[in-house]
Amino acid sequence: MSPRGYNRRSGSFKTKRLALSAVLCALSVVILGFGAVLEVMDITTTMLASLLLLPIILCYGNGYAFMAYAVTGVLSVILMPHSFAPWMYLGLAGYYPMVKKQFDRLPKVLAILLKVLLVLAALVVYFIAFYLIMMHGAGSLSDAFILAFGEEGDQSWLGWTAVALAFIAFFAYDLLIDRLLVLYRYRWQQRVEKWMK
Repeated sequence: MSPRGYNRRSGSFKTKRLALSAVLCALSVVILGFGAVLEVMDITTTMLASLLLLPIILCYGNGYAFMAYAVTGVLSVILMPHSFAPWMYLGLAGYYPMVKKQFDRLPKVLAILLKVLLVLAALVVYFIAFYLIMMHGAGSLSDAFILAFGEEGDQSWLGWTAVALAFIAFFAYDLLIDRLLVLYRYRWQQRVEKWMK
């Protein structure tokens, strides 16, 4: 006899949701691992890993998606603390698919402004973390900026170029999510929901 208040069908659905979310978390960590090994692809792998949250958001809602984001982010930072990809996932790309829907409900100009502020905040947090953790708070902030966004010995213009490229990559990623959602609704929805539910 089943415990009082327990629905066997509901329990099996929850177990399946957790299992599928865990599989997508593991796959995301593996993709972020490629970003740690192939440093030239760290932004690409970060965005690919965060796109794996889309099926969870669409089929299970933001609760499961936030759980998957937290597990993936924490695991990848623990396993690859010196790589840029896990920190970028944890600081911006991982949770962005969940907040994008809220931003896109606002007037277009306000939505764009909020997205720019979000990227700026993520870059500032990354810069401060780099300065405190990697440089131990020593040296000038201009040196930290060059080291955080460029390479040692390079001029500051390379750092500003990296920041500009971060904005371009972010808005390309934002557009990619929109296109994937359209493709999902018209082509993949029935197949994905049949597999996920």
